[in-house]
Amino acid sequence: MKIKGVSIGDKFINSMHRKNKIISTVVDFVEKRSFLTGEILGYDIVSEHIFLGQKMKGTAAFTTVLRNKVNS
Repeated sequence: MKIKGVSIGDKFINSMHRKNKIISTVVDFVEKRSFLTGEILGYDIVSEHIFLGQKMKGTAAFTTVLRNKVNS
């Protein structure tokens, strides 16, 4: 699945972790829907990274992923 130039498995450095150079991976897309109409308003990116030996999850913006992609 690819949305706005981002696909599952893309690796990037999140701007919050730039100093530590922690690499995050896109693991899923979550739909944002309107509570009233049920229409899809957009998507959020779910990312995953390892910090101090623990697997952490978070969200990221499409622009962050596209700007900070890591070539593997």
